[in-house]
Amino acid sequence: MGRVDVSDASAVFSYPGVTTKVRFKGDAIALLLKDRSAGDKRTTNYYQVTLDAQLPMKFAVHGDQAVYEMGWSLAPGEHTLELVKLTESEVGTSELQGFKVHGELLDPPARPALKLEFIGDSITCGYGNEASILEADNPTTGFHSINQNITRSHGWLTARNLGAELMTVCYSGRGMYRNNTGDTAGTLPQLHDRVLPRQATPRWDFTRYTPSIVVLNLGTNDFAPGTPDAARFTAAYQDFVARLRGYYPKARIICAVGPIMNDWYPSGQKHWSKIQDWVSSVVKDFNARGDSRVHYLAYTPQQGPYGEDWHPSAATQEAMATRLTDFIRSLK
Repeated sequence: MGRVDVSDASAVFSYPGVTTKVRFKGDAIALLLKDRSAGDKRTTNYYQVTLDAQLPMKFAVHGDQAVYEMGWSLAPGEHTLELVKLTESEVGTSELQGFKVHGELLDPPARPALKLEFIGDSITCGYGNEASILEADNPTTGFHSINQNITRSHGWLTARNLGAELMTVCYSGRGMYRNNTGDTAGTLPQLHDRVLPRQATPRWDFTRYTPSIVVLNLGTNDFAPGTPDAARFTAAYQDFVARLRGYYPKARIICAVGPIMNDWYPSGQKHWSKIQDWVSSVVKDFNARGDSRVHYLAYTPQQGPYGEDWHPSAATQEAMATRLTDFIRSLK
């Protein structure tokens, strides 16, 4: 599940949250995976495996290792394994080459009927969310991939609350019309039709996954270099929502803002008020033109403890998921 470049020999992917579920009958299973990340503190990919009803286990993968034992000396009978990529595309790409089962593979579990797509930046990716740092201790730590866990992000938790399948299309630092560097190349809308965001090809086939609900949270990075141009921001936002509507004619599209931004930093620029005004105006425009399935949602600005580099901690992500779950359930 997720954006994957599938061939006869393997499946290549990089987005966080790409998930594989396997049913098998036997007493042992091993993962066959080739990882292409560099392997330092910023670029080590982490995965989570859950076998049957056991607690999830987090583990690192390495370029010089090809086989990972997932379960052994298991009780005879049927078992289910779930494997999730926890880290984002900037960390690195992986190639799943299969599973080695001492026994036999069974048909995969049924997939949920309700499908969600989350589109965003580092907030959506769960950047640094497994850190918990008080303001007095300075959360400006830099990124460490060990502290990123998509299963503790608001998207994943919302999908779990609703019993839904999730696709996550996110990339740290990317914006709506410009990135946190001020660069206008490689924004998230420009990457959205790619299977692997760091490669121009292959392109994603939008008929492969049709979400009922799209949650879009972009714009924080547009404000990072200073107040963006309002006309360029809203035009890019309008264009992207219109493109999403073309891909998904019946989906609800939730345009969300927050929770990192506020009105006191940078001093006097009122970034939080501006993004709320601009995004809500885009939603109102779609509504006025007859599209009542575009919605606006503002998360409560975060408070500490924080994740790495002032990002939402796992606790804040959970609060966001509660807010979003309630909002989705309220939609008629």
